[in-house]
Amino acid sequence: MRLTERERDEYDERGFLFFPGLLAAAEMAVLTRALEGIVSRRRPEIVYEKDGTTLRSVFNMQAYDEAFTRLARHPKIVGPVINLLGEPAYVFQMVLNFKEGFTGDDWPWHQDYPTYHFDDGMPAPKVVNTLIFVEEVNEFNAPLMLIPGSHRLEFPLPEINTAQTSYPARWLPVEQVGPVARQRGIVAPKGPPGSVIFAHTNIVRGSGRNYSPWRRALISLTMNAVSNATGKSQRPDHIVPSDRTPLAPLGANCLFELA
Repeated sequence: MRLTERERDEYDERGFLFFPGLLAAAEMAVLTRALEGIVSRRRPEIVYEKDGTTLRSVFNMQAYDEAFTRLARHPKIVGPVINLLGEPAYVFQMVLNFKEGFTGDDWPWHQDYPTYHFDDGMPAPKVVNTLIFVEEVNEFNAPLMLIPGSHRLEFPLPEINTAQTSYPARWLPVEQVGPVARQRGIVAPKGPPGSVIFAHTNIVRGSGRNYSPWRRALISLTMNAVSNATGKSQRPDHIVPSDRTPLAPLGANCLFELA
């Protein structure tokens, strides 16, 4: 899958592209079945909410599960990323973020690149965050919010916040986000499973608590340009893998073959 010139221009201007239903329902069913096996037991790659039992995140499934290994090499996923970066890419990190019905906690406003730069040694923001809807995202189940054009902005480096959520991160202060959101607006893409957002790593994003009965699960597949490869991260390997192998696209049926 190659992007058009208009799509590349839109990405440069707004900091993201959205493709509803890019992956088929049968392909998403393969991933959902694989995920059920992964979360059926406790493992170091799984993060829970503050209650210690509600799922929050699963890290780097591509390192130990064939379905997610193929997802990272799906031509509809890695093709546009290579197109946007202008060079080969590798998986910097894959995370599946859950928001369980009624109990899913928020993801405060943030940019990803400051963490990648200061904590992982990434030289430049030559990164695409590919965000894949595992379940339907609607207006009720805490959709991801993006501030268009905010990928061009820089903020003072936030301290790592260990208290606000169960997973420590560099959240942006709301007094910095407010003026930007009022000026540029907020969008919250919604769609069926298999919908995909290609987002610049520096775009300001966040999502609220899930007060609905419907779970929202979203894969964040972060792909870094090979020329922008980092050294050894300060974070453990199950959070930021050390594998820098460039991604070669598989055939269009790579996930259907596991159905």
